Amino acid sequence: MKRIYTEKYLSQDPQIILQRVKRALKPKNLKRYCSLLLIIPVILIIVSVVVTVGEARISPAVAKSTRTIKIPRGQVPQPPEVYALSAILVDADSGSILYEKNAHMKLPMASTTKMMTALVVRDQLDLNEKVTITPEATQVGEQEIWLEPGETLTVEQLLWALLVQSANDAAIALAEHTTGAVQSFVTLMNRKASEIGAKESHFVNPHGLDENGHYSTAYDLAIIGRKVLQDPVLAKMVSSKTHELPWPGHPSPRVCTSCNELLGNYPGVNGIKTGYTRGAGFCLVASVSREGKRLIAVVLNSEHRSRDASVLFDYGLNDTKKVVLAREGENLGLTRVSAFPRRYVKVVPARELSSLSILGSGDTYSIRVETLRESKGWVRKGEKLGKIICTLNGTKILSEDLIASRTCGPPDRLVGFFVFLWYSVCTMARILSAPIRAL
Repeated sequence: MKRIYTEKYLSQDPQIILQRVKRALKPKNLKRYCSLLLIIPVILIIVSVVVTVGEARISPAVAKSTRTIKIPRGQVPQPPEVYALSAILVDADSGSILYEKNAHMKLPMASTTKMMTALVVRDQLDLNEKVTITPEATQVGEQEIWLEPGETLTVEQLLWALLVQSANDAAIALAEHTTGAVQSFVTLMNRKASEIGAKESHFVNPHGLDENGHYSTAYDLAIIGRKVLQDPVLAKMVSSKTHELPWPGHPSPRVCTSCNELLGNYPGVNGIKTGYTRGAGFCLVASVSREGKRLIAVVLNSEHRSRDASVLFDYGLNDTKKVVLAREGENLGLTRVSAFPRRYVKVVPARELSSLSILGSGDTYSIRVETLRESKGWVRKGEKLGKIICTLNGTKILSEDLIASRTCGPPDRLVGFFVFLWYSVCTMARILSAPIRAL
């Protein structure tokens, strides 16, 4: 029913107002008002707690962001001409292809095979492990380090002979020691090739001598070469021009000598492996590091392998631009470790991520970052907290883990409880002050 406000109800007569006050102060009415005064703080506390808990919730669990880098279009440099039947030039950091010629043609690859042999050995054996040479290892022929039956060398010493001297006897000795037989070792070689993405290769032996079904491609050998350079032990070996090994019973040590003509002659060259057989021709997987750029060149079946690799390196060093996709230690996101109090760790790349782009190419890079927004419990420095995925013109070239920049963890429960109460009090203060702040 609609209330009719009479003149008496709206009266300003002191006596009428006093009567109303006396009526309100009766015990029965005072009890009602006190109940309301007690309920309001309780409601306010509950609301503050609910808001504080709600603000602590994180959704979605993964933060995602994408940014783009575009290389200006312009006059593109003339690519080099090479004698090789098959060739490729790649950026060693990102794996992006800067030049290719029949890069996916399956060809015999001679002693560049030994890069895969070394990778499998590094997966399976300890460097200090002793290897006893079998008569079979000494009978393979061709390039060798003159191993003798019954002689004992370490895995590390045989790897030096394998990668510097390109010794076939060292390849057989390592294969036999690793799995007990050459054929089972070859199975590991093919499995490793598939794991790292060298899917156009098939290995039949660990040394690279011509044999039916033994082949690779320039593209795959660049992938294998990148893996070799990522192993500090192998990278040191392939960058060495010579290395001495003990030779019991002889007046002088064995001297391993690399056949890589670019070592010491082309500034910055630091590897990787040569090869030659009648079926494969002259082959070379070479690497260079200079002016902040790292390149891998592969030339197969070339009468001028050193010249071919050199002109490819000239092209890669002079006609490319380095594009930094993410810097080492760059803050790419925050992961919350504790809600009460708020504690975060920066999510960063473990190393600089970059790529080389041909000048004037108009290349487009897309950098996608995915980071965990919250982690339960302690986070250790270096722990994986996300991923960065980089594409070049729509093709993925890099995928790296992002890690925690420091060690951080939540407080003990008692401290967390009191911090939660403090946050709730602060929330209540915000609610109470909202009308004033709105003015």
